Amino acid sequence: MTKNKIKTFAFLMTLLVSMMPLLGSMGASTDYGIVSEAELSYSGDGSARWCSTTAHSGGWSINLTAPNKASWDGVLEKGVGVNEGRVTIELDEGVTLGNIENITWWVKTVTGYPPHVDLLLDIDGDGDYDPEKDLVTGEIIGGPDDAIVAEFAYQPYVGTGYWYNASNDPYGHYDPDLNDMFYNPAYGVWLETFQNDTLEAMTDHFDNGTVCWLYSGLPGPYPDGYFGKLEDFKEGTVQVINGSNVAPVDNDTRILAIQIEVDNWLGASEAYVDDIAVNGEVLISQPHPTLSLVNPEYVTYEPGDIPVEILASDIFGIAEVMYNVKNSMGDWLYSSNQTYTGATDIEDLPVGEYAFFTWATNTLGYTSSVERSFSVRVSEITVEIHPKTLNLKSGGRWVTVVVLIPEGYETDEEDWDSVELKINGVTLEGVWGVVEDGRLMVKFDRAELVEKLEEGEEVVIEVTGEIGTVLFQDSDTIRVINPGKNSNSHGNVKQNGPKNTANENKGNNGNKGNNGKSTNNNKGSKK
Repeated sequence: MTKNKIKTFAFLMTLLVSMMPLLGSMGASTDYGIVSEAELSYSGDGSARWCSTTAHSGGWSINLTAPNKASWDGVLEKGVGVNEGRVTIELDEGVTLGNIENITWWVKTVTGYPPHVDLLLDIDGDGDYDPEKDLVTGEIIGGPDDAIVAEFAYQPYVGTGYWYNASNDPYGHYDPDLNDMFYNPAYGVWLETFQNDTLEAMTDHFDNGTVCWLYSGLPGPYPDGYFGKLEDFKEGTVQVINGSNVAPVDNDTRILAIQIEVDNWLGASEAYVDDIAVNGEVLISQPHPTLSLVNPEYVTYEPGDIPVEILASDIFGIAEVMYNVKNSMGDWLYSSNQTYTGATDIEDLPVGEYAFFTWATNTLGYTSSVERSFSVRVSEITVEIHPKTLNLKSGGRWVTVVVLIPEGYETDEEDWDSVELKINGVTLEGVWGVVEDGRLMVKFDRAELVEKLEEGEEVVIEVTGEIGTVLFQDSDTIRVINPGKNSNSHGNVKQNGPKNTANENKGNNGNKGNNGKSTNNNKGSKK
């Protein structure tokens, strides 16, 4: 990092901490294990962006590019023309090297050198990253901090073709001049972390067995470089090659961030990364926020205040959460979308059918949306369902719903047409009905209802409808029996057969009267 970028990084860390109360007030979940947030960034002409061109899972991945080729300026003693594209994963305060169990990602390398990972170490523990060498240009800055780097080139630590022997431990090394020989990248295929197409052991993840080097020393590995497995760095035993100095890193060293990136030191590079996971938890796999609606629920409310509670989270940060409501006529309740900052209410909502809409946008500009319908109805209108015991084997024709209407409600002869039964998500409509003595009686086809019922001592049937301009919802509980089924289980078919037949005949006599009544009320029947 340049000095300006170091300051920017520190500022972003401070800004993110200051934003946490706001995110919490919006109901945003920030439980990402040891991770706080992430960001996409680049240096020079590099880029980092979400795209839907290819993906390991879902429909999205992150495209990282580093065009052209960087060079080392011996006079300035730094790299020039360095381009990078990166994903930065910022860690919670107090996270140390010992908290890193594993890091994985899926990668599809297009050209050049595959992505590597940097662990930004806060050696002096002051909470800021002040490196000895600039992470982009390699310029000596002289700060106290450092970075652990793990690259494709050195995995596995026993490589074919070329290696450097330090303390009898061989390390592989990628040489772009030896194209298609020995240990080189695979292109155009999804692989995990540091794998190539031969899928060597210990290359599909970054963990304690991964070979790393300390960025302040020489890359290579060459003399004056600090090379060792991650577990060696945690134990504080990594020594400089051809020397006795021990790297100032151990299990308790604070880590500020993880960076997964491509650069152009070996030439132009491009790769897609997806399903980035830290300690086994996939944290980055798609660009859209996670959005869920707690309230309003998919239920019926009493007229009045309706609760609103929205949960929105995104590892890249939530920029804005909005909501609005449509009525049954398709009109918006609010002239402009409302900004959600915490649990609130929709005030004085009258009876009706509504659709609630909410949107969450993250800091990258991607938006998720949720829609949910709900109703507002009065409950002082109650219902009764007859018969109270429904025999699945009987031959009755009707089930009657009686709607008890309190004084003060205006009732129309056609109100019966709005009454519906709801059973297990299925809606049944009435066949005919009549208003009589402050009550609305609606007949439902018994055979149609029986098809939707299962026997039980307490079967709840929901009833909805409209009296005048007032929507209502209520339910009643009936008993559903199946004596034929019980009789068969006891072997009493012959004994119960005639009795059931007699009951059915009696019910049919009653139905004859109902049929006559239905004929008299044809003007109220549905067309």
